[in-house]
Amino acid sequence: MEIRLSRPCVDDPTRYIAECNLGKKVNIAKLCDILREIGAKDLKCSVKLGVARFEHEGRSVMLYQSGRVDIRKIKNTNEAAKVMEQIISIIKDAISDISS
Repeated sequence: MEIRLSRPCVDDPTRYIAECNLGKKVNIAKLCDILREIGAKDLKCSVKLGVARFEHEGRSVMLYQSGRVDIRKIKNTNEAAKVMEQIISIIKDAISDISS
């Protein structure tokens, strides 16, 4: 999975927005159900728009139906990779054709 730091965050220029792609489609309806079940903070979902936004450990995460993931307030690519691992373990049932 490729992770790149795209630009500094507006509210904290020492942190970055990490852009990633799961390489698989995401079932947004199922994703939103999973995030509601775990009580994801500041959850906003739109099945129609194909996007979900929530807070995870102080970071804003946006997941798109296409498999794109944006994570705000990231220090570096290593931190982004760790956060992505956590997110994938939470949402794995909403990702199509993911191997266990």
